Amino acid sequence: MWGLVLLLHGVSAMSDPLLSEETKTRRTLSRFKIDNPDNKICWERHGVDGFISVIDTHNHFRPFGGPPVPFFEYLQWMIDHGLLFSTMFGIGQLLEKRNQDDPDCCYYLHCPTLNYTVVPNPENDRLNAEDFTKKYKGNSSLEDTIHLLLSVTFPNLQKPEKISKNFNELEHTFPNAFRWAGEINVFKHALASNGFFDQERVTEKMIEAGRLDKLFNTLSDKKWPTTLHSDLGCDNYDDVPVNIDPRNSLSGCEIPTEELRAASQNHGWWKDMLEVYYHSFFDKQNKPRTTFSKVQHLKVWDTLLSRYKNLTVVWAHLGLSKELRDLHPNIHAHILRKLFQRHDNLHADVSWDVLAKQNLMNHDGSKKVSDLHTDTHTDFNEDVEFLFNSSDVDQIREDLHQTWMVHEGLVRSKGSVTGPTHSMAIYLELFHEYPDRFLTGTDFVASLGQKHLYPGTMNKNGCMKDIPNHARQLTDTSSINMFFDDETFRKIVLGENFFRITQLSDIYAAPPVCGDSVLPLEAVIGIGVGVGVLVLVLLLVLIYVLCARGRDGGTNFSRVNENQNAATTNV
Repeated sequence: MWGLVLLLHGVSAMSDPLLSEETKTRRTLSRFKIDNPDNKICWERHGVDGFISVIDTHNHFRPFGGPPVPFFEYLQWMIDHGLLFSTMFGIGQLLEKRNQDDPDCCYYLHCPTLNYTVVPNPENDRLNAEDFTKKYKGNSSLEDTIHLLLSVTFPNLQKPEKISKNFNELEHTFPNAFRWAGEINVFKHALASNGFFDQERVTEKMIEAGRLDKLFNTLSDKKWPTTLHSDLGCDNYDDVPVNIDPRNSLSGCEIPTEELRAASQNHGWWKDMLEVYYHSFFDKQNKPRTTFSKVQHLKVWDTLLSRYKNLTVVWAHLGLSKELRDLHPNIHAHILRKLFQRHDNLHADVSWDVLAKQNLMNHDGSKKVSDLHTDTHTDFNEDVEFLFNSSDVDQIREDLHQTWMVHEGLVRSKGSVTGPTHSMAIYLELFHEYPDRFLTGTDFVASLGQKHLYPGTMNKNGCMKDIPNHARQLTDTSSINMFFDDETFRKIVLGENFFRITQLSDIYAAPPVCGDSVLPLEAVIGIGVGVGVLVLVLLLVLIYVLCARGRDGGTNFSRVNENQNAATTNV
């Protein structure tokens, strides 16, 4: 039966393939199994094996409302697009209608009123567990093709006393099935129109009183990686129409008065955390500025991480969102560094195509390094003294652009990003400094809500996903992989980090990276000018490389000795 499903869905997927047949043939679980000879075959990251992620640690098999993509069909999309490992998230909340006669909705921003509340519910977890235990486990052909980890997603931290009953029922009904937790919301401003902040907020007081202990201590004891969504803060509600419902108490990114008072009283903590960036958010009198809304949840987040030091945390989307667009990347990178230094078990996923299209890979020629400069960015003011080295950042971005041009044809044909930004140039240093802390993911939601059945209240187009949607989101979220040095690529993209935190490292290991450094054609020709008597030899090598390894629009690849500490040219 599974073979027939593969064949039928493989035909439709192959009509517009993301990966070549040769690439797909080389992308197998055997490449990652420790005792298999295939594990010794080096990964040609700029060649036939490619840079598209093989692991999706943030993957929603079910939507907020409406039907999902059928299980076998969705697995086929993933397999056709080269994914070998994936979490199996539901979505831990469902949309509940207050008035049963209102139109149905499959996505919260299609019905942004308090008549449609997003309510934690274990139903998606139950349905996922049924698919996992009845359709996946015991199916040797599937288990030999893709490795799935089932996640429990329903816990509501705003009402923690109600978690245990559902948790125990799931574990009793599906023993030994779950191996991950999350995505669980700590703060999510995207849900502001649907009642998220009408409930009790997670606070330092709640955490310190131990109200989350039962859940997080259990997850710590089980050693389950736990994906937590916690926005650092908020600077806009452009995509979240909080004013559409007059009952909504929010009109923008307001901060409760007591939280502002506490920030001022505890300004020493903020000064220690933010260091040279302190006055971006506090004035000389240690009062929070309006920009403080961008980092308003940082102390609560740090308090949670501090209390549960043994919990393996995966911070979803680096703490960013559409509701936090304009935090200076230098400041955000600094916050990540400080948190990594404080919390050994903190990791972050670079999931969600919004991160790529909003922050990392949306350079279209009109964006300038001056957009991040002291004269223009909102995080600078008369009290700020930190420097921004625009010339260095601009040069690094130009170097990244050379690598981008190697793969631009593939990315533009399947994805929607337009090239590395100056922000990406800043974040790249962080990825290389902490290569053990990051994971790949798409944040794809496998939804099939048809427009006429799920119109919502905003005349939207339903929630229909197809194979090109998945290819695009996987391509966009994978696009930053091309810039990593080889060690970072092996840890983040090829799974060293994933295998370690999931306790799979006794079964799976990342294959070695071949050591390909990307060199644009002009650079390769430039090398030949000064070599004198070696010109002829160099030309012969170039001809060989062009024939054997040319990819994506005529750019050359130069082999670097595998034993060297090779890196892509952006380093």
